[in-house]
This record gives sequence, structure tokens and C-alpha cells, in this order.
Amino acid sequence: MKLVSFLRNGRIRSGVIVNDNYIVDLNDSCYSMFLEKGEDEEFTKRLCDAILPNDMLGILQSGDLGLDYIRKIINWVSNRRDFLIPIDNIVFKSPLPKGNLLRDFLAFRGHVEATYRRRGMSIPDEWFKFPIYYKGDPTFYGHLEVIPWPKYSKHLDIELEIAAIIFKKGKDISEDKAKDYIIGYSIFNDISARDVQMVEMKLLLGPAKGKDFANALGPWIITKDEIGEIKGLRVYAKVNDEVWCDTKIEDMYWSFEKMIEYVSQDEYIRPGDVFGSGTITGCTGIDIGKRLEPNSRIELYVEKIGKLINIIRG
Repeated sequence: MKLVSFLRNGRIRSGVIVNDNYIVDLNDSCYSMFLEKGEDEEFTKRLCDAILPNDMLGILQSGDLGLDYIRKIINWVSNRRDFLIPIDNIVFKSPLPKGNLLRDFLAFRGHVEATYRRRGMSIPDEWFKFPIYYKGDPTFYGHLEVIPWPKYSKHLDIELEIAAIIFKKGKDISEDKAKDYIIGYSIFNDISARDVQMVEMKLLLGPAKGKDFANALGPWIITKDEIGEIKGLRVYAKVNDEVWCDTKIEDMYWSFEKMIEYVSQDEYIRPGDVFGSGTITGCTGIDIGKRLEPNSRIELYVEKIGKLINIIRG
């Protein structure tokens, strides 16, 4: 399944993609499906607002029950074309416009090596002992949305990442059980103000203003059953149609399962938590000697997920 958020009549709605070309409004379809079965109108409204609300965070909080109802809706609309909205007629938002918490990791060895190489250093032994991360702003721009260039920075950069989306609450989760807590994956662009970030990191805290001004997530959340193994997926990043990287996910030292095991020690993870992988090796400007210019068009691709496209408006 591909779960989306989109604008309809000026309001953000939650939906699912059907037959690749259509979107189904989950809350509206739930309501109509139960009314057709003869259920009471007030009960139906309370039920659908609770299990399949208009916001994606609420749907994630419904867990497996929400997924079961989405499957029922997909089957129900198969012969009801009036509930199918052409995908070209909608405006995408981030599939999770407002998450619960963003944790962004440093999972790819090649990217970490490049970072320390610029400093004339080798990777510290500690990086191999536990998956380090920072906590960021869990609000996200979506596919095709324009992202404003912050006035306090002159050096913006992209970071092509993959994100795992959590849909169950848990604590002290073992690695072998961790995947049960992931609903699916999305493309994540951890847009960075490098000039500000570098100052913050010198001062032994952060990143903060170097990161929090903009994150992009999308174009949808694709459920884990449609992805399989992450390792080996092709990815690329283009800026104004210039290829910045074209590679495969191969040196992800820390898996999402390991991240969840580490984070959940004596601490809850919750529905709507976003786990960013960190930059895929070679897929950021600072590692390849390139930098963004105002009004750049960014296209990020991950095999089996799709493309996330944004404009950085300067």
C-alpha cells in the first residue's frame, strides 16, 4: 500500500493509492462503506474518525486495526469509481505532515568516512558501538512543494535518506521484533544549512538551526510488504537534472532494526516516529564538492518507493 496525504477543498486528507493512478479518501470512503452496510450514521462517523481520521498520524496510531480497515476500503472501492480521485488532480502534502518525533541517524559508513576524512580524522571506535542520532523537527514538506531558502544561510545542501515510519508503541524491543513496529518507508531529504551547522557542531551541540528549518518526506509511505530488503535498492539524486549520485544502498552499517532496539531501551517509541537513515553514501553535496543554488529543482529517487521532488526557492 501507498499511504498519502493530500489537499482536498483546502484541507489535508489522508488517502491510499489504488491502481497507481487514483487516490481514495480514507475517511470519506470509510463513512460511505459503513452507511451502505446499514450502520447508524452517528456511530459510523465516530468509528471512522477514530480509526481512519483525516490526519495520517491518527491513522498510524490505529496500528494493525487501521491497516485492516484500509484493506477493506481498497476492496470496497474496486467497483465504485466515483470514489477514485485521479492522482493528477490532487496536491500532494507530506504523507506525514506532522510526525511525533524525528530521529536522524548516521547509518552509512561511506558517508561517515567522508565526513571524518575532511577533518583529517578516521572514524572513532564509538561509531561502531551504537547508532548515533539527533532529534529534529517532525514537520515535513511534501512532494512538489516549494521549500523557502532560510535568510540566515548562504550554503544549503541536500541529504538523500530513507526513512522508516513507526506505527506501534513499544519499549525494550529486540532486534528480531523491531520490524513489527515499522509500517513502511519513505524518501527523506534532510536539507541542511551547512554554514550554520558547522558552527553549531564546533560548539558541541546541535545540529539545530542548521537543520530544523526544512525537512522533506514523500511522496508517500509505502508499506514494508512492498519493499522487502532495503539493501541493494538503487537510489539517485539530481539537482536541476544534474546527477549528484547514482548508487545502491550497500554500506548501511546500522539497520533500522538495530536503531529501534537501541532507542527503545528504557524508552518508548510511538506511532508517528520517523527514523532517518542518515545520508546514503555519496548522496549529499558536501561529500562530492557541490552546493545548491537558489531556485534549484531537487529530485530524489529510491527504487520501489518513487521520486520526491522539491524546489528550493531563494
